[in-house]
Amino acid sequence: MAPVASQTSALLSTLSRRRFNIRTICGGRNGFAPYTSAAPSPAADIDTPLAGTKILETFREEFEIGSRKITLETGKMARFANGAVVLGMEETRVLSTVASAKGDSVRDFLPLTVEYQEKQFAQGVIPGTFMRREGAPKERELLCGRLIDRPIRPLFPAGFYHEVQVMASVLSSDGKQDPDVMAANATSAALMLSDIPWGGPIGIIRIGRISGQFIVNPSTDELSLSDLNLVYACTRDKTLMIDVQAREISEKDLEAALRLAHPEAVKYLEPQIRLATKAGKQKREYKLSMVSEKTYDKIRSLAEAPIETVFTDPTYGKFERGEALDRITQDVKKELEQECDEEGLKFLSKTVDTVRKQVVRRRIIGEGRRVDGRRLDEVRPLYCEAGNLPILHGSSLFSRGDTQVLCTVTLGAPGEAQHLDSLVGPPTKRFMLHYSFPPFCINEVGKRVGLNRREVGHGTLAEKALLAVLPPEDDCPYTVRINAEVMASDGSTSMASVCAGCCLTDCLLTLEVSTIRTRLFWNVPS
Repeated sequence: MAPVASQTSALLSTLSRRRFNIRTICGGRNGFAPYTSAAPSPAADIDTPLAGTKILETFREEFEIGSRKITLETGKMARFANGAVVLGMEETRVLSTVASAKGDSVRDFLPLTVEYQEKQFAQGVIPGTFMRREGAPKERELLCGRLIDRPIRPLFPAGFYHEVQVMASVLSSDGKQDPDVMAANATSAALMLSDIPWGGPIGIIRIGRISGQFIVNPSTDELSLSDLNLVYACTRDKTLMIDVQAREISEKDLEAALRLAHPEAVKYLEPQIRLATKAGKQKREYKLSMVSEKTYDKIRSLAEAPIETVFTDPTYGKFERGEALDRITQDVKKELEQECDEEGLKFLSKTVDTVRKQVVRRRIIGEGRRVDGRRLDEVRPLYCEAGNLPILHGSSLFSRGDTQVLCTVTLGAPGEAQHLDSLVGPPTKRFMLHYSFPPFCINEVGKRVGLNRREVGHGTLAEKALLAVLPPEDDCPYTVRINAEVMASDGSTSMASVCAGCCLTDCLLTLEVSTIRTRLFWNVPS
């Protein structure tokens, strides 16, 4: 016979379940539901919502671009976000949310953060990591975040320095569509719905080409056969971003692709406007950090002539110009302190930098001269050296003016290819270019931690350029890694990395000789 305590516990449990109608996780709805003596009919369950249930009002737009049906939906998920949109294409769904800080800004720049994330649940996979969860952002996620950031950043109003955060997440992926362009368009729609001042909407489109025929919104399989991967972003009448990877196509063909891309990208605008009309918030009045015209004219009258003297003297180097500009700023500061001009002191640094840009721009456009006195068609002195480091498979040192990049190349077996843990694209990558920008290359002190968004972006830019001229895998099955180490920076280190990356040629020539010798050895009769 069971103990009395056990009987009492079982009785109370039975009464509690009957009284409050508690349902288990396996049974369906969690928590408490109103008690009813008779079971409701199926028709009543469908027609009458449960007490306490909140009906979510959703808004939806459907349209078609390049034979792909696209949907924009808001109101169902992330309702507390300032703006949230789910963009769908076939069976791929991407959620993009935006939020902005409410306090007054006390800075002189726009702290815009864009985070893009691909979690493995989007393709029904458990991560293979020890903790079985996603870790730090991968290279692809950083690159997709930059792809979203570049076209939206210029459209925030001047003087808007409130913190803004964009978070784009892939909810489901069928592997057929690359979610990066979808996330960028969803972000544009989310900004349109929010109360954040922004000069959108924008449209982003991808164009491919197979056998001479352009394809709008190509699938991943089509992209693998395409000799063009063009991502184009624009407003109704202005171009914002062009990102191209191609296999040595002609300028005429690229121009034709751009002419096709603009009207196709514009098709994204009207659905966003209609969605914002139905579900958008009233744009809030934000405090803009703007210098008055009177203060600007005062600082310009004090700083413009000395800046022109410095930036028209070709004898000044990079660091000499910087030091001279600091002295000019300090001289102007003393004048403003004597006049007790608080507004001028607050916007001094930003205003002096604006005057500097105007002086440099006016000289380039008006006189056709660069900062160092060169004409627009004149290149800085070039120097290159290959095979300068012993033991390595390949190395080179490239200099253009004061910019200097050291490149090394390392060869490995096919099994050493990088394994990519992404939702779309190939599972491995056999060619890698890793770009590094250490603080000493600009005579600064800094800390090196983790992946740097800028370094990842510049490395990918150079990698795309060299990938097009890499020998086919059948002829060169090796895994290739190039390290581009910036030794000194005076502008355009990514392009210098491309030039220095030609140390790959030195390495492959050695490989070709070695391969021929091996074949001759095996063809010698015994």
